[in-house]
Amino acid sequence: MSKMKLVLLDDDAYFIEMVTAYVRTSEYSAAFTVSAFTTREHGFAYIEQASEAFILLAHERFMPLPERVFEKRHGCLMIVTDLPAAADIVEYPVLCKYQPLNRLLSHVVSHYNEFTASRLLKGNRSAQVISVYSAAGGSGKTMTAMHLARELSLTGRKVFYLNMEELPTVAWIEREEEPDKSGFSRMLYYGKNDPKLQAAKVDQYKRKHGTMGFDYFPGNHEPLELAEMSSKDVEALVQSVLASGAYDFVLLDLDTSLHPRVVASLQLSHQVLWLTLDEYVHWNKMKGRLQQLYSMPWGPDWMHKVSLVVNKFSGTLSNESSGLPVAVSGYLPYIPEWKSYGRADAILVRGAFSESLAALPMFRSMVSEETGHAVV
Repeated sequence: MSKMKLVLLDDDAYFIEMVTAYVRTSEYSAAFTVSAFTTREHGFAYIEQASEAFILLAHERFMPLPERVFEKRHGCLMIVTDLPAAADIVEYPVLCKYQPLNRLLSHVVSHYNEFTASRLLKGNRSAQVISVYSAAGGSGKTMTAMHLARELSLTGRKVFYLNMEELPTVAWIEREEEPDKSGFSRMLYYGKNDPKLQAAKVDQYKRKHGTMGFDYFPGNHEPLELAEMSSKDVEALVQSVLASGAYDFVLLDLDTSLHPRVVASLQLSHQVLWLTLDEYVHWNKMKGRLQQLYSMPWGPDWMHKVSLVVNKFSGTLSNESSGLPVAVSGYLPYIPEWKSYGRADAILVRGAFSESLAALPMFRSMVSEETGHAVV
């Protein structure tokens, strides 16, 4: 990412120190260099002499700004206030300074990318798209996807989790106190109207899971909205995350159906972790779905992306695996404690399941110890 100068004008020295330190030690160090000023004279003098483009973040106490500020070639202007304020409804948005700094800077990046006519602020990572799929319900897709996202995050990779289920397990993903749960819906709206704007909004609407460490869009719990998603909607949404350049992996948690959004997700995927249980019904549904996908025009060339994994494995395989289009590539253990639990976070504890997941050949191929980067 090529850096942009962030000019901060605020007479609150503590706030300036916090922002400067956070930028220096966070992922935003690749996006910004910060020049901060606590007085009007020094701040405006710096702006007047600046020869490079910059983003100006000015506290409302510095208003009105002199005309010479608007004559300079700056990236965009945002106003900081001590009070709650709307962030994305005016040309010069007003941002409340008393919010998590990652949220504040996400708004800055999003607004700049939305209104700039030049280069976007984005990372330089190239992401793999990984789908977690099963032909039958109850196989543990979401549990596996979330543990996989955390294990990848623990290796230092940046992971974005997208739940594409019509009825997702929201309690595992979102916090009850999350004030804005409309990110997913808004991203779909922007994708239908303006893909460039959708890509610019990724930073604004993403959230980080406090326990698992991955990013996600909150609010994908409207069944009708998911049911009406087209393959174009899926492609636009995934591409908007990829375009941010901020991630090594985009992880898709899919339904068991072959709805257009599921088919599109599978086609976009570089790898598919396909779960099954060692049970007669699950096994036969899995065989039928594999044959169905293989018969599609793109199926034979796509099948090599599939890693078939038996979940809740008890130690002995009861069903015959010969004759399958793909071989069983790994096993995940049965955890008796997960059979009945009162809190969603009870199954998010890292333990034997996570260790087995990280030992799968698929996981080892995704994370290259030799290069320290995702294997594409």
